[in-house]
This record gives sequence, C-alpha cells and structure tokens, in this order.
Amino acid sequence: MNEGLRTRIVLLRVLVVSLLVTLGARLWVLQVLDGDRYRRVAETNRVREVVTPAPRGMILDDQGEELVRNRSSLVISVNRSVTDRQPDQGRAVFEQLSSVIGMSVEDIERKIRFCSATVPQPCWNGSPYQPVPVAKDVSPAQALAIIEHPDRFPGVTADLQAVREYPFGPLAGHELGYLAPVSQEQLDEQEERRKKGETVESPYHLNSLVGVAGLEAVYDGALRGSDGVEALEVDRFGRVSGTASSTPPSAGNHLVLNLDRGVQAAAEQALQDLLNRLPPTGQARTASAVVLDVRTGGVIALASLPSYDPSVFVGGISEQDYKALSDPANGIPLLSRAYQGSGPAASTFKVVSTAVAMQHLGARPDQRFDCAPTLQVGDQVFHNFEGSSAGPITLHQALVISCDVIFDKFAYDEWLRDGGLRNGRGPYPEPAETFARTAEAMGFGSRTGIDLPGETAGAVVDRAEAKAIWEELKDAYCRRAQNGYPEEPDPVKAERYRQYAAEACVDGYLYNAGAAVQFSIGQGQYLSVSPLQLAAAYAAIANGGTLYKPRLAKAVISPDGKVVQRIEPEVKGTLPIRGDILQYIRDALLGVTTEPGGTATGVFADWPRDVIPIAGKTGTAEVEGKGDTAWFASFAPANDPRYAVVVSVPESGTGATYAAPVAKEIYKAIFGVGRPAELPGGLPPQDLPTVGADGAIVSVPASLTQGPTATPTAGAEAGPASGGEAGTAAAGTDQATPAPDGQPAPASPGQPAAGSGGLPAGGSQPPADGRAPP
Repeated sequence: MNEGLRTRIVLLRVLVVSLLVTLGARLWVLQVLDGDRYRRVAETNRVREVVTPAPRGMILDDQGEELVRNRSSLVISVNRSVTDRQPDQGRAVFEQLSSVIGMSVEDIERKIRFCSATVPQPCWNGSPYQPVPVAKDVSPAQALAIIEHPDRFPGVTADLQAVREYPFGPLAGHELGYLAPVSQEQLDEQEERRKKGETVESPYHLNSLVGVAGLEAVYDGALRGSDGVEALEVDRFGRVSGTASSTPPSAGNHLVLNLDRGVQAAAEQALQDLLNRLPPTGQARTASAVVLDVRTGGVIALASLPSYDPSVFVGGISEQDYKALSDPANGIPLLSRAYQGSGPAASTFKVVSTAVAMQHLGARPDQRFDCAPTLQVGDQVFHNFEGSSAGPITLHQALVISCDVIFDKFAYDEWLRDGGLRNGRGPYPEPAETFARTAEAMGFGSRTGIDLPGETAGAVVDRAEAKAIWEELKDAYCRRAQNGYPEEPDPVKAERYRQYAAEACVDGYLYNAGAAVQFSIGQGQYLSVSPLQLAAAYAAIANGGTLYKPRLAKAVISPDGKVVQRIEPEVKGTLPIRGDILQYIRDALLGVTTEPGGTATGVFADWPRDVIPIAGKTGTAEVEGKGDTAWFASFAPANDPRYAVVVSVPESGTGATYAAPVAKEIYKAIFGVGRPAELPGGLPPQDLPTVGADGAIVSVPASLTQGPTATPTAGAEAGPASGGEAGTAAAGTDQATPAPDGQPAPASPGQPAAGSGGLPAGGSQPPADGRAPP
C-alpha cells in the first residue's frame, strides 16, 4: 500500500470516528440532558385538551337583583383554521351558511376577520385557532341544518354555549360592561408568566371569554372562575385511547354592588324624561347623574344617556351596531358622561372659592362684600346674571343667590398677589395659587379612583401648566395666525379665531386675570370637571371633609354563598378646610333650596324640607357655540347627610330649570316621596344578599335602621323655578366668558386686560391644528 492511500484511509477513519462521536454526543443531549423537555413535548403531541368553560359569576345589585347572569344559547361558529385551507378560503361554505342563518356573506367574513389597528369592529379578537361565533340564539332548525350536513359545512359548528344575559337591557350598561374573546396577546402574556415560573390562577384558554369593559373587565378574575380541562390521550391516527387527567370547571364568584337597580332606573328615567322634553338639536342629547353614599363613597347610581345594551356584544357585534354606538351624531353611547366626560362646573364650583376666601384670604362669616352688577378687569367687564345686583351681602348669601362678582373679586385680588402676569424682570416668588391648590385637594384634576376603566382626570390648569400647554401648541397657533381657519364656514367667527391665534402666538403663555376670574366661578378652559368628581367633592363637604374613592363593588361572594371579600371604603384624602368653614358652606347650600332668593327654592318649594332637607348648588356653564350646560350638585338629608346627587345636562339651560328637577326625582325615588322608596327606610342595605348553595338568591338584605321618610303625597310634583337660576333675588350666575365644554378653545370677544400683552382677559386660547373649532 502506497503512502498516499494509507493517508486517505487514516483520514477516512478519523472522519468516521468524529461522526460517531458527534452522533453519540447528540444522542446523549437528546436523551439525557434534554430528555425531560422532549418527553413533555411528546406527551403534548399525544394529548389533546377539551376545555369546558366555567360558569361566570353573576353581578348583583345591593338588594340581590341580578343585573348580569348566564343563559344557554344555540351558537353557530366558523373555524378559520379549516375554512382557510379550502381552495376558495371557505367562500362556498359561507354562501351556504348565509342561506341558513340569514346573514350576508360579507357580514360573515367581517365577523371572522382578525382585528388589528386598521381593522375596525366587527372583527375577531381571539385566537386564530378558535371557532368564531357568527350567529347566536339561532333556532333548533338552523342548528340541525348544520349538524346533520357536516359535508356541506366543513369548519362550521353549532352547539350550546353559555352566554351573558342582561335582564334590564341598557340599564347601567356603562358600568356593567361586556365580554369578548381572549386575545392572542393575553394568551402570549400568560405563557410568558408561566415560563417565568409564576402561578396563573384562572388561566385563559383558546375559547375563554374575558371582560373588556366596565365591571366585567375590572373584576374579570373574580367573575371568570376556572375552566374545566380534560386531557385526552390519542394515538397516531388521532383516535382517543384514554384520559390522562381531568379537572372539572370551577364556577366564578358573584359580585355584589353598592349600586341599586331601583335608584339607577329612577335616575335614568328622570334624565330621559327631561331629554324628551328638550327641543331637537340635530344630534342626540346627552345627560348624566351620580348618586354617592357620602359616608362610604359607595356608588348608588351612575347614569349616563345615551346608553347601550351590553347584550349587543354577545356573540360579536355587527359593524352597523358598533358604528352607531361610536357615532357623535348619536351621542357616542359607548361613552359615559358621568365619569368619562368633563366640562366647566359653573357655579357649583363656588364652594371651592368660598373655602379659599375663608381659609386663606381672611373672609369672615359675617363679613359683607359688594355684589355689584359688574367687575372691571383691565379693559374687560364681567357681569352678574342679567346684570343684577344684591349690594353688600355675606358669602352665605353669595352662595344662596349665586353672585358671581364677589368671587371674581377674590380671584382677581389673589391673582395680583401672585404677581399678576409675572412678565417683568422678576425673579418672582413661588405663586400661592390657592384656588388651584384647593381645587386639587378636593379631587379635581385627578381621577377619583372609581373601580371602572377609562375614567377622565378632568383638568385644573395653573400657571406652570398653562405655559407648558402654550409651548406645546405655540407653532400651531402661529400657523393658524398666518393661515386662518378655512374650514370654518362663518367668516366672522373664522376671523375671530385667527385673531385669538395671533395673540396666543405672541404671548399665550401669560396666565392673565381673566383666566383667574373665570376659574373662581367654574368657567373657562382652565377647569374641567366630571360629574363623578363633583359628586365626590360634595360628598366630602357633606361628611365633614373625608374624600372617598367611589366604589361600585361591595363584596365578592362564592358560588355557594360564602363571603370571599368585602370591599371596604377607601379614603383618597382629607379636605384641607377647617370644620367650621365646611359647616358654613353646608348651611349656605341648604339656603339655596330653602331661603328666599335661593336659586333652587322654586324647585323644592313643595318638598318636605322639615323631614328631608336638601342642600345643593345650581350651576349654568356657558359653552361657546353651544347651549348652556345645566348643573345641580347636592346632598341630603342636609342635617344628617347620607347621599350626594349631581346632575349635568349639556346644551339645555340654567341649572335650576333643568338639572335640579332631575335631582329632585332621584331623591323622591330614594326616600319614597310621592312614590314607593327604592331604598327601604331611605338607607342602603347593611347586609349582603344571601346566595344558596345552588347559586340562587334566597334572601335580600334589609336596612338595620330606619332613615327619614316622607308621606306618600308630599312633594308630588314641582315645576322648575321661574326666572332661571337666579330665582327671585338679584344674583349673578355664571355669566363669565363662555368656553367650549372641556376643551381648550378661543377666548370670548373682548379687549385684553391692562398689561395682558395679548390674550383677552377671558384667558382662553384658540384651537390648534388638528382640533375642530367650537
């Protein structure tokens, strides 16, 4: 054998040995090092899971009435993992299905398409491997047409499924919320948690329904329960050969609310009756009401119109329905104005200004201040309501008749003490800004913390924030100053906007006197308040200074009736206001409904005030380009407060004429004035509903003590006060410069305040690019 051949043989041997070593090492890794992992994978490949959804818990009101429950429905679903593999992507199947369920092919395809940032509802937000429900509550004949002909409907199934039922339709729809299929993102997040070794309670599965709005979303973990999972062993042909494991479903817990169905229904009906009486505007009218337990922060009612019926989401919502619920022309029914909308609070905010005047500015209870017809601020004049004058009066009387000018003067003087425009050389000391700071301490400008998603924070804009807003929008102002508002059809209004933009472009950062004056009477763009925020603040005034986080949920109860969790009241803060000042404000608010000249005295003229005295404050917020927003904020009984009631009605008129009568109807329902009381004894139930082992409600709670009640005939009907909010006294109500509802917008016409250097004393700013003018 020559040397060359010997070398080749040696190399071949080395190569063979290397391959054998590599193969052996790989086998060792697969069988020894990673053996457990691959064993688990193999087990998964021969095991198929069958998931039985857990019955979802009910949502009950404070007296045990079922607001949300379950029922069985015949549902037809499409499995895209099957239809997508067909040559025509299932088009022929959809055409046959269309003739059975009476739904167009296009609607079927829209329901089963996958949701994305560019694909709106209706669409499928669940797993691509999960059957997509396309028709619910089908007839047995329709279901049998699918079941008996699987060859004609590959990928289509018909079966019984548990679906949510909302027995009272749209009642409290915003608060209850709705369900949707679990998303792939939620499944992926759950898998990541498992990989990190975290314990996942009540895990999602491909066919899970989860809460995506309202209480259904916030308390999803408690309501959903744990699905049953049966692991079936299958052979290589997919035939079941045995059961590896089986876990039965565990029903979800029930959620008991502070909300009372009867009071909620009364609030919604009173709002609807009012809206039905108002003239049409071309768009759906809106209104909202809030009822809180002042001692706990419990939400007794949270009403917003228009509302929606959550059942439209059961089985998937149609594109037409979703557009209708999102359409501004319909009032955007998906939006709750009670806690997701905000705007100027008008004269209801004067309780804050009264507290500032007495706590920080030295005003005395018996001191008199001039309620003159007007107040001159630079070159701009601020007026009382209809230019009325009451002469020298106390702050008590100023709240009763709603005098603007007194509070305007306090705000103007404080603005001067803080350095005015602060546009000189400086340096300036830190401004006290007592009006803004007190408003923030009373909960304005921050979320209340209610157990609902999507709450607005509203706005309390001080000097620093006003400058930050201007810096963000300056370029837009300057462009508008040059290019104008060509989209505005009214040339006069367009030119006015352009002038405002030109002024804001130069020195819109200045916090002028007009802005401070408007803020003190709840007007202008620098203050935006939700009805829920206002109710929480008035509840704090009523209870002596404790600001609670509003809570809809009261307790979680297991399916067999055991109390899993009591949701205790949670304090958000304490009002930085002396007790004697709070008592002074409470007395003045009682005078609003009882004293001569009180802005709500006419509304409550026939109310049994000796039994159930009501303290309140009317407000009329002027909104540029729209009708006035009526407000009424109140609490009762005034001598032993238990409930705070706030009503807001945009584009209506004065608070006394439109909002206060709605609040009166709500109080009638609570206390049983002229009708049966929705709350026995006028008090919320102290005990929880009793749930039997079978999940049925076997008893309802009763109040432990009796509250104030009135004779059935007392206060049967009362018309609105004549003469608007001012009643019969000389008073000033919310006649400062109007501003758009909750949005930055142009100031009202007028000359700039002396030394303002630009913006009118109203302090508002013009619309920037991308925002529609008012």
